[in-house]
Amino acid sequence: MDDRSRERFEELWREQGYRLLREDEEYRRLADSYKLKTGSDFMLFAIPLLVGVVFMDKAPIERELLRWLACAAVVVVAFVVCAWLKSVVSGSGSAADVERRVKERCYKRFVETGRL
Repeated sequence: MDDRSRERFEELWREQGYRLLREDEEYRRLADSYKLKTGSDFMLFAIPLLVGVVFMDKAPIERELLRWLACAAVVVVAFVVCAWLKSVVSGSGSAADVERRVKERCYKRFVETGRL
């Protein structure tokens, strides 16, 4: 019985999981935390551009194309680090953790009531 109910839940989750996530307060808070709202958010995402400009000036790479590619890689890494720092500072955790918690809450409700 438990395996069949889990399979049924997984089927319903595939169909309606996105809607359930959008309705969940914790997930909405997480999605809003990635939006640029304050001046510090804009500064945090401007840092990768500043890092890229400084890298272009200071890079000891003589070939222009290679320097541009290295600069693009540095900017991407700096952006990922800044986005990670923003999520750590906001205390929201990762999207996968929040989705897992929401899915478990929905599964408990499904076991109790038989519906999502």
